[in-house]
Formats: sequence, structure tokens, C-alpha cells
Amino acid sequence: MGRKLTGIRRRRGGWRVEVRVRGKLHSKQFPLTTPLRELQDWRDEQVERHGGERATVGSFGAEIATYLERVAAMPTYAQRQAHLECWAQALGRDRPRRTITTEEIDVVLQDWLETLAPGTVRKRRTALQSFFAKMNGKKSRLVNPVKGSDSPREPKPEARGLDYLTLERAIAAMPDQRDTKKGLPSRVSLSKIRARVLAYTGLPPGLLQQVRPSDLSLTAGTVRIVPRRKGSGVEARTIPLTPDGLAAFKAFHAAHAYGRFAIPALNRSFKRGCVKAGLDPTTVRLYDLRHSFLSQVYRVTRDLATVGRLGLHTEGSKVTARYAQGANLEVDVAATAAFSTALAEQRRLSLKAVPVQETGEKSPVKVSRRRKSPRHARLRAVQ
Repeated sequence: MGRKLTGIRRRRGGWRVEVRVRGKLHSKQFPLTTPLRELQDWRDEQVERHGGERATVGSFGAEIATYLERVAAMPTYAQRQAHLECWAQALGRDRPRRTITTEEIDVVLQDWLETLAPGTVRKRRTALQSFFAKMNGKKSRLVNPVKGSDSPREPKPEARGLDYLTLERAIAAMPDQRDTKKGLPSRVSLSKIRARVLAYTGLPPGLLQQVRPSDLSLTAGTVRIVPRRKGSGVEARTIPLTPDGLAAFKAFHAAHAYGRFAIPALNRSFKRGCVKAGLDPTTVRLYDLRHSFLSQVYRVTRDLATVGRLGLHTEGSKVTARYAQGANLEVDVAATAAFSTALAEQRRLSLKAVPVQETGEKSPVKVSRRRKSPRHARLRAVQ
């Protein structure tokens, strides 16, 4: 099983088989020695048992499965799969791909905009556009119907992030031990350890999952980050750690918290800590840890280029400014204060004596006249 197959992946020393039927996910764990045919038969059995219908060969649904196999290495594979499943349900999975029109796509998009955020609808539109581009081919003369549809306007991103005193209270409120079955020994909660690393390094959760023990240098206080494929891509980088970031990574290393973890579960654990810290859980999310770190970097350095490097962005990326929004007001106030101080210094220097202008002529010499005393006047009168 050299290539990744739809719904079959390696997990916990075996094969995890999943299939979604009528919107519900069915999964089962199989031993590593299980033949591939048996895994595929189990998926087919679940489709038949739960009332699903197999996509016909050459249909929209079948081509979605083919497309997903071709992009299986995509970092956001699960999200892309979910978006295309929504399109298959909305447009019909058994119809040919070429029969899908721009007008139909517009109707579905407008319907989604009534209940979903514009950002979510844009991502679904992008998923379908990428599907058509991949399946049509670069040199194909087939028209991509998504390009003619109306793209929902992206709302201006709001400033996110929390002050670190509030963050520390929220993380401290997260549980130290994991929930275990009755009678089993307690286990350390890795969610709290991972959340602290995210808070003091600004790493995205997806990249933290790829950090290996060999990437971490506790003596030099650095961590190497693998190349990032999101967007235009970023080369591998070694970033320095703050003292708090180094302490967080030491605890991370001691607990051997390396490897993949469920990001939604970590998000829920962080939200529970925020509730205990007195925060509204609907206003915070796990990614606010990254926003908080990069906002603090901008607040201290006043330099977007540094924010971009530590945030693992491509040079000149427009995304960097989003992470600095939380500190914009403070940086602007500091800039206006520095401007006023510099202008006041210039005015003070301008009030000093102005040097004599050199005209080439001698300036007239004033002859001072001594005032004669009354005694001197009387002596002159006598004479």
C-alpha cells in the first residue's frame, strides 16, 4: 500500500478506515496485516448498509474521489475533502462533470451565504475551482465554470489576540491530567503543554505536529521548522526561542509530546481554560495564541519584516499585517509620541543663537561713551 488511498490511512500501528455516508462518518481500526481488499470491502459494506449510493464511473462524485487521490499529500486534505463533499451533495454526485454550469454554482453559493460566513463560502468555491482546474488539465480547452461565478467578498479581518497575562491564566486553567478510564493510572495532559508552546513561539498547530526531537536544540535555544507548503510556500527555517518559548519546549520534550494530535480537541481544551479564566469562549480560538505572539513581536520591534520571519511568512506577504493588527494602535501612539519629541527637539535647537552672516564687510564698531560724574562736571566749571 505505497500510495495514500481514499478513506484508508495508517494510524496507531494499524489501518484506520473511514467512509462518510449521507453526511455521517463511519470508521474502524484494522490490524496492519489486513489485506487491502478487505479494507475496501468494509467501506463498500458501510455504504450499502447505511443507505448510501456508490458514485457511477465518470460521474462528478467519482471524479471527486479521483481528484482527492491526486492531491492526497495536500496539507489541508481533510478540509478540501469536506468542501467537495458539500458540492457533491448540492450539485448531485451522479451527473457528469461537464454538465455543471456557472449559473448552478452561483445559486448554491448564494444559498450558502444565507447561513455561512463569507470566508467559508469562499473556501468552498476555491475547492471546486481547484477541482475543475486539476481535472480539466492545464492545456485543456474546457471552460472552468467556477471562474465565471461570483466570489463572495472577503470581510476585512479583525484584530485578534489576547494580552499575555490573560493567556497565562487561560492556559494555567487547562487540566494537568488527561481523563482516563476508572482504575487506570492518570496521564499528563499534553494539550496544556502544546498550548503553551503555541503561545510562546507563534507556531501554527500544523507545523508543531511536524517538529521532531532532532529539530529542537535546547542548548542553542532554537527550533528548526520544516518547509511550509501553505500559500506560496516557505523554506525550512531555524528560529530562535524566547526564554518562555524555550521553557515551554523543554516541557514539550520531557513529555514527549511530538507527533500528530487532534487540533479540534486542543481547541476545545483551550476554550475550557478560557471559560475558567473568565473569557467568553465564543470570542476566542486556538489560533489566537499565534496572533498574540506575533502582535507582541510587532509591539516590541515595530518591524513587520521581523514579524514575517518569525511568523514563517514569505517575504513581503500581505498576511503579515493581519497578525500585527492587535498592536497597531500602540505602535501608532508610540510613533506619534516619537514624532512630537523629535519636532520639539528641533524647535529647541532653532532657538539658539544664529551665527553672524558673512557679508565681506566689517561690521560697525560701536563707541561707548562714558557718563561723566557730577564731581567731574563741577571741576570743569571751576576751571
